[in-house]
Amino acid sequence: MKHTGFFDTFLQEQVNLNQSRLDRLKTSVGAITDLLKSKLKNYESVSPQGSYAHQTIIKPVQENDEFDADLLVYIEDENFSLEEYYDYPKDVYQLLKDNDNYKDKIRYGTRCVTIDYAGDFHLDIVPCIKHKDSFYICNRQDECYEKTDGDGYKDWLADKNKLSQGNYLRKATRLFKFLRDHKDNFTIKSILLTTLLGEYVNGSYNDLPSALKGLSNQINQFLQDHPEMPKIENPVLPGEDFNRNWTQKQYKNFRDKFDIYNTKINDAFDEKDHNASVKKWRALFGDEFGELKDQDNSGKKSSTSSAIGGSTGVAATKPYGDYDGVE
Repeated sequence: MKHTGFFDTFLQEQVNLNQSRLDRLKTSVGAITDLLKSKLKNYESVSPQGSYAHQTIIKPVQENDEFDADLLVYIEDENFSLEEYYDYPKDVYQLLKDNDNYKDKIRYGTRCVTIDYAGDFHLDIVPCIKHKDSFYICNRQDECYEKTDGDGYKDWLADKNKLSQGNYLRKATRLFKFLRDHKDNFTIKSILLTTLLGEYVNGSYNDLPSALKGLSNQINQFLQDHPEMPKIENPVLPGEDFNRNWTQKQYKNFRDKFDIYNTKINDAFDEKDHNASVKKWRALFGDEFGELKDQDNSGKKSSTSSAIGGSTGVAATKPYGDYDGVE
């Protein structure tokens, strides 16, 4: 059974990141943007990236676990040269190091400067240099520039989400990420998972469970057709290999686990009995999914359904404000 209402409730109460945490992120990004705009040499603009921009951030597994967000900082430097490396992240780091609000919260990443908001989230600030209609980020480890197109990917994914009609691509992506994080028995980077989902989306979904099942079936078919790890490229930047840091062993494990969960999704979706179907969905998403009915043929919900997987008593969250509807 689809249990469309249960999926909506589960997404709101268990999967979506709390609006209060998104509000804190938005406030922090605003403060950082103001500082960069006023102090950073050659600053041009900023652009949210990753799950933050794609509106697919989910709650961390543990309440006090941090989530991550990415912010691209566009820089226009007339002296930029591909042949001569310059450490643009160092300029961002030094700017934050000189500020009392951030000096004890920052650290370097390979391509960014990270601000840690302990117990809440961390924000990766990634300098991006505009040069001859292309965009480059810094690899501090290899001291080289890497071509990128974060906004191009963001636009590609937004178009794919529109194709799903009911915002179903974003919602299904959150559910797959929830499954990954809570099962914790396979690994796949969010950008890679999101790309796979985007590549196989179509406009034929009537509801979220149908989108979940349809996407799962199509991706599983692709995976089973490829026992050897295929190359999955950035759809807007051919040549950029998204699975370059994924091993064949990790891919095989993901492929095997996905096949198992795909079978469970189909089984739960096709099950005609209410309680049996809820229990099968719970085998995927945990005991907070849905509500069981009494077995006395009254059709009434069990008085203990909340304790075994119905309403959690947690206020529903609707992240991204007006963006959670159809675009």
